[in-house]
Amino acid sequence: MEINTPEHRLRMAPWWGMVLYLAVGAVWVALGDALLPALITDPLWLARGQTIKGWLYVLFTGVLAWWLLRRMRTAEAARWALSQELAQIASHAPAGVARVELGTLRILWANDRLCQWLAMSPEAVLQANFREWVVPDDQGRAQQQLEQLLDGRINYYQGERLCLRADGRPPLPVLCNVSHVPASGSTPAHLVCLLLDMGEIGATRAALVRSENSLRLALDGSGSGMWDWDLVQRRSAYSQGLVRLLRFKGGELPHGLHLLRRLHPDDRQRVRRAVERSLATGQPFDETARLQCFDGEYCWFQARGQRHLNTQGEPERFSGILTDLTDRRAAEERQRLAATVVDNTTEGVVVTDAQSRILSVNAAFTRLLGYTEEELRGLTPRVFKSGRHDKAFYQAMWECIQRTGHWQGEIWNRRKNGEVFPEHMSLSAVRDPKGDITHYVCMFTDISEEKAQRQRLEYLAHYDPLTGLSNRLWFGQQLSASVEQAQAGGETMAVLLLNLDRFKDVNDSYGHAVGDEVLKHITRQVRSALRPGDLVGRMAGDEIAVVARNLRHSDGAAAVARSLIAAVGQPWTSPDGIEVVAGVSVGICMFPEHADSAQGLLQGAHAAVYGAKARGRGAWCFFNEDMTQAARERLELEARLRVALAQGHLQLYYQPQVDIATGRLVGAEALVRWIDPEEGVISPGRFIPVAESSGVIGQLGQWVIREACQQGQRWRDADLPEITLAVNISPRQFHLTDVAGCAAQALADSGFPPRCLEFELTETALAERPEEARQVLLRLQQLGLRTAVDDFGTGYSSLSYLKRYPIDVLKIDQGFIRDIPHNADDMAISAAIIAMGHSLGLQVLAEGVETAEQLAFLRERGCDAYQGYLYSRPLPAPEFTALLQQQAQMPA
Repeated sequence: MEINTPEHRLRMAPWWGMVLYLAVGAVWVALGDALLPALITDPLWLARGQTIKGWLYVLFTGVLAWWLLRRMRTAEAARWALSQELAQIASHAPAGVARVELGTLRILWANDRLCQWLAMSPEAVLQANFREWVVPDDQGRAQQQLEQLLDGRINYYQGERLCLRADGRPPLPVLCNVSHVPASGSTPAHLVCLLLDMGEIGATRAALVRSENSLRLALDGSGSGMWDWDLVQRRSAYSQGLVRLLRFKGGELPHGLHLLRRLHPDDRQRVRRAVERSLATGQPFDETARLQCFDGEYCWFQARGQRHLNTQGEPERFSGILTDLTDRRAAEERQRLAATVVDNTTEGVVVTDAQSRILSVNAAFTRLLGYTEEELRGLTPRVFKSGRHDKAFYQAMWECIQRTGHWQGEIWNRRKNGEVFPEHMSLSAVRDPKGDITHYVCMFTDISEEKAQRQRLEYLAHYDPLTGLSNRLWFGQQLSASVEQAQAGGETMAVLLLNLDRFKDVNDSYGHAVGDEVLKHITRQVRSALRPGDLVGRMAGDEIAVVARNLRHSDGAAAVARSLIAAVGQPWTSPDGIEVVAGVSVGICMFPEHADSAQGLLQGAHAAVYGAKARGRGAWCFFNEDMTQAARERLELEARLRVALAQGHLQLYYQPQVDIATGRLVGAEALVRWIDPEEGVISPGRFIPVAESSGVIGQLGQWVIREACQQGQRWRDADLPEITLAVNISPRQFHLTDVAGCAAQALADSGFPPRCLEFELTETALAERPEEARQVLLRLQQLGLRTAVDDFGTGYSSLSYLKRYPIDVLKIDQGFIRDIPHNADDMAISAAIIAMGHSLGLQVLAEGVETAEQLAFLRERGCDAYQGYLYSRPLPAPEFTALLQQQAQMPA
């Protein structure tokens, strides 16, 4: 850069100024002498004109001289100021400066800094040769550069040299910049050498390295890595920290590492568009995406960067940092899940600061208490205190929190609408690393419904939901307490068990809804008949127990029984005007005469009910020991029956069924017999009722069906005549078990044809549940089984069900056969049954035929078949097999 000084602006030499001055003066004199005489003719004025012309030239030249002198003074002052400024800069600059003579390379002038470096005085420096003390690394190269500089081929040259020291200290490395200054006026041409201390540059470089190391350590410590893309050279550079973030295990950076290629496919287009937008607009680049690490796993990273422009304003570099977000996103995900759980949990959550000021509540809190977060923020939980707890309760709660950091229990609070409700609350203190409490977190659940449900369960645990009477368990506990009181006070009391007569008929006839209403009516009647202090409870579906206390003797219990029978006998009238009357049988057990424990009293009353029912409906009966003995025998017989069934003590006997017209054996009724190893044969009249009452009849009936099918198939396999096997199905078995399913399984297992199997059902079984019975008979018909109505004429004898149901055989009960031919009524009934059966297309079989006269009567009336002792008693399977073999040998 040129310095704009007056010397540079003054381009005219001094002698040219003198010539110009003389020329202007000569022209001025010549012109004046030529023009004035022509213009002024008066000699006087001409003389004056010449004088004025001379003074004007003097004035003009004086002004010009003043202007020139002033300008020279100003230029000199500027030149002096500039020289002083340059001298100060050269003297105090941090670089060494020297003016060197051409040719000899002697130092003409040096500043103080160079003198200090050379360790010489200014006078000594002026005698020194520059190249001898500032030694280049390559003398030849330095000489060549100097020649090029002097020839004007280069403006300057520079190189590293060693500045020797006169005091023997180690040479100072310097960077020497040499430029040529041409001669000017009296100043000859010379060289200007500028020396920079390379030690300072090294320190700067070291500082830069330290800065780079600090930056690298900071990046590594922050969990980030640096990337730098050279957009001109299309090269990429990555820090070691970035490579470690990508889980690279090698020692050297991988070749061809390109972050955009490692992007997850779902993120690739979005990130590319963001890069292009940042390069085009200069907006900061900030994106979060998944990158594939070198172990094959995709992890979340955040990339932040910025473009860099060159001097032409074009993108030159694109650099930034990459941060691993895997742990942060996992923490954020956990936090998000926790927030989602809090927001969506059914429990109310409230968070307060250490001073119990509410900070936040969740949606469940708002739903449960009615307050919004905006309404409660800054308030304390005192706003929903219920007033049901005293000061001691809250003191104990806070003492527990201060001691353990947690409290939970049941507490009552108040909703926004003023409703007080119970809640189960858990209150916890949150502490910072120093152990100081920073927040409290309270979680609670509205247990109003739970408490109500608990009360309902407690009620159901003690009371019958239909009648409101004490249930069996609660009544037993009340009875035990009454027994203890009676024992302590010498009191006489009685337990009365009320068993409703034919209550099942009410349900079957009018439906269970009407039956429930009748039962409620009976409950009200029983309550109204009781005395103060008496207890009542429902023991079973149709059983009600009463404890009559403070009796003088058993007559008082009988009076209570009569009162109860009369009260229950009051009819219930339906909304449609239908009157329903349910009778009751009452069993009475006295304390302490009959039993001295709650269990004994109930057992005794239960046994006495059977005695009351034996006397007829609407009766009452006191307990005696014989009743207990009968009950024990039934229980013992039930246990023995289960053992007999398991150990194979049961056998099937077969009573032949004979075709009356041909006299041939056409079938057999399978009858179960119990052959006890100790007692011998036990009559079916003893164990069948026990089996029905205990539920063993289901298992027993299945065994009979299975055994009958297997035996029938064995006879078929022996090529014996084909017969029909009839199996009795009890009413309880018919309704409690899957008779059709059992038959199908038995037939499938044995291979016995369904046409040869016949089920005998009583009229009672068909009449109890008509529609259910019809569905079962239809299934049996679909299987191919035959169905017979056993003991026809002794039950309902309804012609409608004979028409509705798929029945094949009518069996005349032996009660109508026994007195033939001596009883005209039995003969008329039997004849009518035969005629009716034939008219309906049914076969008719007579049971209990024991005389030839009875058989002759049946043959005369057209009866199809019979069974009885006239032909054979029931036979075990081996004897019945012999009977079949005999028939097989008879001509057809």
